[in-house]
Amino acid sequence: MRRPTHHRVQARCRTLPITYNVLAEATGHWEWESTGYQSGLRTPATQGFTRQVVFATEGQLTVRRNGQPYYQTTFQLSQGPAGPCVGPNDPLITFTSEADLSNSDAKIYRLSQQNGQRQLQLVGAGACFDAGASETYHWIAE
Repeated sequence: MRRPTHHRVQARCRTLPITYNVLAEATGHWEWESTGYQSGLRTPATQGFTRQVVFATEGQLTVRRNGQPYYQTTFQLSQGPAGPCVGPNDPLITFTSEADLSNSDAKIYRLSQQNGQRQLQLVGAGACFDAGASETYHWIAE
């Protein structure tokens, strides 16, 4: 089994090591807030569904819509570069995106804290050339 690579990102004005365990948090999921494209913003209200993302053991990713299983795939953590918009030290997560909420398969991930709420941002590796999107999520403990 491959060991996760440690990355550093800003959170609460200090740097934290980012690993699989941070993305998985505890028991819970990442609740989708929005996906921004250069052509506009998609949200649960504009799409007609909620979306939950769960990073599980052994690199498994489950996506639910309206709380129901939608699809499963695998994910892999790495460190840039994996595209024209990715720096050599950017932390990356790679998984196949949904067709109707398309994004680059390789995404820069960032964790932050706002008003006591953990947030996850996934920015497509091609977003600077209109080939990706910026997805925003917040953590929901279960």
